[in-house]
Amino acid sequence: PPEGMNAPEYPAIVDFFRGREIFLTGGTGFLGKAIIEKILYSCPDVKRIYLLLRCKRGVQVADRLVKFKNNQIFNRIREKDESLLDKVIPLAGDSMCLKLGLSDEDVKRLENVSVIINSAASVRFDEPLGQAIFMNTRSAQELVLIAEHLKNLKVLVHISTTYCNPSYSVIEEKIYPPLASWREAIKLAESLDRDTLDILAAKYMDFQPNTYTFTKSLAEQIMNEYKDRLPIIIFRPSIITPSVKEPFVGWVDNFNGITGILAVGGSGLTRVLYTSTETTSNFQPLDVCVRSLLVATWKRAVKPSPEMTVYNCACSKEKEVSGKDLFAYCYALAAELPFNDMVWLPNATLTSCYFFYKICLFLLHVFPGALMDSVFRLLGKKPIVLNIMRKFHFASSSLSYFMFRDWLFVNDNCFDLMNDIRNEDLKEFGFDFYETINMWDYMFLASHGGRKFLLKQKDEDLPRAKRNYRIFWLLDRGLKLIFAISVIYYLINSIYPIWEEKFVK
Repeated sequence: PPEGMNAPEYPAIVDFFRGREIFLTGGTGFLGKAIIEKILYSCPDVKRIYLLLRCKRGVQVADRLVKFKNNQIFNRIREKDESLLDKVIPLAGDSMCLKLGLSDEDVKRLENVSVIINSAASVRFDEPLGQAIFMNTRSAQELVLIAEHLKNLKVLVHISTTYCNPSYSVIEEKIYPPLASWREAIKLAESLDRDTLDILAAKYMDFQPNTYTFTKSLAEQIMNEYKDRLPIIIFRPSIITPSVKEPFVGWVDNFNGITGILAVGGSGLTRVLYTSTETTSNFQPLDVCVRSLLVATWKRAVKPSPEMTVYNCACSKEKEVSGKDLFAYCYALAAELPFNDMVWLPNATLTSCYFFYKICLFLLHVFPGALMDSVFRLLGKKPIVLNIMRKFHFASSSLSYFMFRDWLFVNDNCFDLMNDIRNEDLKEFGFDFYETINMWDYMFLASHGGRKFLLKQKDEDLPRAKRNYRIFWLLDRGLKLIFAISVIYYLINSIYPIWEEKFVK
């Protein structure tokens, strides 16, 4: 007889989502869009997906929904059945506001919701503390207050991050002691002005690396407090990277994580990086995250548990990539898949010495950037290079805490989900394919995805880009040769007269 989740009393994942009403926050983000796309594609009989949307820069919710549905991630939905996108219902609101900015009428519309997925978050590391608390902490509390009134609720999935407890070197699938009181944090954000709160931030956060990890940790404390009243699970992805196969090979829509490294490194702008070459990074492709999240959602709903399960959606330790290997892949890929608009041959000096980094920063970033901007001004163009260099420096500085530390992410709960997937669901929801893919192959498809989906560069342009790469290679080698000859010539002319005077005469 069938055992475990293959037993007949448990429905298949597709059957579970049939006729369901889902409420999703953060649905316009990288992960949120992919979750919606996967549900509509693999579970087309879902009844509706309520999407929290806010007015943004004067664009009304209805207009934002049109733009949202036209996103390239939904291309295969349009090919299959475009009417499926009509199941996405916008609710005007804002995660920064009390009650998520929802009207009483819209809250009532949620009464038949049985699945909540909380994906809303500000992932900016430099977000002011007050704003981060509103977005990442208070919004979680407002959501559980709404969830308490939903009589049909089967599961609430809170999406966190594996890095929300960075003080620990081993991150287990459990809730850690609080860094601060989440209630007190919300009161401070509501009562103090931004400048005062920013002054108190470092000490109040117990010197955590940034406001993102701190406020996400507080949000987990909220979920832990409500775990006996609501069917909650916590899902912690590591660094989410381009997809392996769904919705498209290498799909990505932001420059975070590995994509930013490949893009900035491939442009030739980056000449020096402050990082450790030995520490490793934990990547998890987008489609692995989406599939495992939906499996975890299904399991909690069809097999209720009194415990709140935490899932660390992180790859195995063996799959992690060191800084040295990551940049080796980056520059090897720059030759295979060069960008159309390189400014120089992609290459960079990696150093863990901060003093040496500062010297190289001036010689290889600031000085050349100022020269290039001067040329742009003479040509009547807008000077942008130095500004790009400045932004990259601040971005890399905010990441330095993570560049010099290693973590071990315990992922037993997440990996065990593979054993729970019913046989008929394995094709659509199995998620162990990243563990078996060759790392070079994955880096290649990730780089190609960034080139195609982010930079909008066509494969037809590759021959010209490769020709430009060869030209830059010759120029780079030529200048280095000239520099080496000049140094040798200078040394000979400086040392030989002294040697001649002392020994020959």
